Amino acid sequence: MKRARRRFAWLAAVPLLSALTFPVGPGKTEAFTSANATAAMNSFLNSFYDSSQQYFYTNSDHQIHAHASGPQNGLYTDYWWEAQLWQTVMDAYERTGSQTYYDLIGDIYDGFRNAYPDWSANPFNDDIGWWALGALRAYDITGDTRYKTVAKDMFDHLWQSWSSDFGGGIWWNTIGHEPQKNVATNATAAEIAMKLYRIYNDSSYLTKAEQLYDWVEDTLYAGDGYVYDQYRQGEGLKDWEFTYNFGMFAGASLAMYEETNDSHYLQNATDSVDWVIDHMTADGSSLLYEGEDDTALFKMIFARNVRNLIDGANQTQYESFLTFNASQAWNHRRAADGLIGPDWTMTPGGGFIQSSAAGAGVSILFLANPDGGSGTVVGPGPYEAENALRTGVPNEQNAYENAGYSGRGYVAGWNANDTYVTFPVNVLAAGSYDLTFRYSAGAGNASRELKVNGTTVQAALAFAGTGNWTTWNTVTVGVPLSAGTNLVRLAFENASGSSNYLNLDRLTVQQNQTYEAEAGTLHGLGTEATYAGYTGTGYVAGWNGDGQWVDFAVQADRDGLYMLTFRYAAGAGAASRYLYVNGASVAANLAFAGTASWSSYATVTVGNVPLHAGGNTVSLIYDSSKGSANDLNLDNLKVTS
Repeated sequence: MKRARRRFAWLAAVPLLSALTFPVGPGKTEAFTSANATAAMNSFLNSFYDSSQQYFYTNSDHQIHAHASGPQNGLYTDYWWEAQLWQTVMDAYERTGSQTYYDLIGDIYDGFRNAYPDWSANPFNDDIGWWALGALRAYDITGDTRYKTVAKDMFDHLWQSWSSDFGGGIWWNTIGHEPQKNVATNATAAEIAMKLYRIYNDSSYLTKAEQLYDWVEDTLYAGDGYVYDQYRQGEGLKDWEFTYNFGMFAGASLAMYEETNDSHYLQNATDSVDWVIDHMTADGSSLLYEGEDDTALFKMIFARNVRNLIDGANQTQYESFLTFNASQAWNHRRAADGLIGPDWTMTPGGGFIQSSAAGAGVSILFLANPDGGSGTVVGPGPYEAENALRTGVPNEQNAYENAGYSGRGYVAGWNANDTYVTFPVNVLAAGSYDLTFRYSAGAGNASRELKVNGTTVQAALAFAGTGNWTTWNTVTVGVPLSAGTNLVRLAFENASGSSNYLNLDRLTVQQNQTYEAEAGTLHGLGTEATYAGYTGTGYVAGWNGDGQWVDFAVQADRDGLYMLTFRYAAGAGAASRYLYVNGASVAANLAFAGTASWSSYATVTVGNVPLHAGGNTVSLIYDSSKGSANDLNLDNLKVTS
């Protein structure tokens, strides 16, 4: 019985290891092309691959740091990182057909076997599983039988750790460390077993695959796409939410579906992918930052399984998601060395970068289809606080005790000095934006310091008390944002007057641009500044005949629906105009109610107007054939996303 959740072809590859140059300067971005993927791989190999050892370094500076696990005391990547980076090379080969990548597949395997002559000495079964899974992929690519042989030997070794504890499943490790059975071990093993059944036509592997999958589904799958991380002895289920758990469950489900054609498995696969897209993105589309070290690999594994789902079951609805994330990762590479960091929504700083993070960034570029576009990519939002970057704020598990939140929880326990939440916000166009924070303040009035790109916007932004913790409210602040990436930081700072507890649910970002009519492109029209109350330097006047119109050059930060609000005066009574946007009619006869005088201003708003990312033309036209009538003074146009 399922447990209810306790809470809610490409261009030919350019030569490898060549000297590369990258654009520098704030705000300069390029979108994703096939050449970008090859360039990223060149940078990755330049920084991390040691051809003499046939192995990857752990860190870009080739020094040993905190993650000191792997050959030569951690100078080189550990057992399971190397397995994932091996698959990064396979990601590149399967897209490009490059002989260089093909040769690297064999070289890296040889390097692994030299570093670990006895692969079975590793007590962690999931580590061995990652190599078995990679070996099966290498066999599919090369036909070299040594790969299928070692994969079979590795699985048979894993199967020795199957037990009836918790109803079945394979133990995470063989040394009793944190005794548990998890998704990473068992979903991976299920996929391996099903692939071995396909290769060897041995029905015993089919039986084992079904046993493994059934245990994962019955024990760790809550339904509706949600996957628990593990079942731990003495503690039960752990609802740690990592993207690779959902990805590996999708991968195992796909393997079962491909052999059985049972739609139940395909539904599980798409549901788990959809859960991540709906709940584990920083801005509605960008896969969230999950941390350093091992966790930097998680979204690589998720994305690889999404690619497999597209290719293996024609689930093409995910193509745009992968492409968006590839563009985001490429846009935020580091200019100095071309490396991608662990957070695809912001450019890494000047320190060393781990191979786990850099490899994940390369993989997404080969897993996604390039769109060949250019420019910043912007997620639809909102920005869930639980998916933001946290400093000094509890990050292990999200709070969810108080109902009414959006997403998968909220940020709580937040009342210590120098603690903060940072949202990397990407916008296409520089301008004025409204930041709206959704929150609960059940302990009474609270305040926080708001900074944007390091500049204090409000030292003590007030959050009015909400009476209890299940009542939610919003507070909105207008701020200027730059084109590209902006860092919005909400902090508890004693020196700035921060006070009280605050539960932070999400941030929404709305473009709020005002365009003065007198600054537009005028056709048969003039301007004046006779009647007080206008904004800017005046308004458009003398507007009462066919062939007269005004064009507004509107910049939008993303494709989507917008509100257009026109400020006007109609002292001669009700008037109307034809609204035309990007060559299409929006309102044939937009009504402007009469105002008391020419010094009295009013607004009229048109919602759900489609604009595309970048430049748009909004035209307000006098066309008597469509019903346009009467004089009208037009002051400005406000555009809100």
